[in-house]
Amino acid sequence: SIFENLPDYFSKGLTILFLAPFLTYFMLVDGNHFLRKMLALVPNRYFELVLNLNYQVSSQMGGFIRARLLETALVSLIIWLGLFALGFPYALLLSIFAGAMNIIPYLGPVIGFLPVIVIHFANLSGNISGAHMEQLWPLMGVFILAQVIDTVLIVPFVVAKIVDLHPVSVVLAIMVGAQTMGVLGMIISIPVFSALKVSIQSVYRHLTDFRD
Repeated sequence: SIFENLPDYFSKGLTILFLAPFLTYFMLVDGNHFLRKMLALVPNRYFELVLNLNYQVSSQMGGFIRARLLETALVSLIIWLGLFALGFPYALLLSIFAGAMNIIPYLGPVIGFLPVIVIHFANLSGNISGAHMEQLWPLMGVFILAQVIDTVLIVPFVVAKIVDLHPVSVVLAIMVGAQTMGVLGMIISIPVFSALKVSIQSVYRHLTDFRD
């Protein structure tokens, strides 16, 4: 199933990879102006609620970005330690690239591993044997170990703690995102769930305080 859907994963991954910096740039440039225009349309009765909600959602998004950066750094560190222990060349650069690609579900780890394969066989100068093929297993093991640690420990506990979500909630959010929107859903599932959580909490507090 993974190989059948690989072209679709690849196209979606590249789309996200190129569109995300483009959209981020314009959001940073015109984000405050757009926000002021939107707040000006809010009735006075709900202005405080919307302003507080915007602050809470912005805080959650900032926490999510910090969590993803920390996740990238930890995955890069694990891969660097493995490649360094194996004496593989360009370990630092390859680990940084693999950690950055790890943000893309499914396809990201594969893209991160491809330069390792290319460099491994390039250093053989065409003299490829069974022993050289077996040398790929320790390299593959490093990347698999990094993925296991990322999936089992980093995402449920480190990322969940920073974005203030229960580890089970994070796993369920990723599963729901994967089922509804595929790769893109897995990427945006945690920030969307975080935004919904703080939105519901803020609206509930506003309604209870208003009743009191």
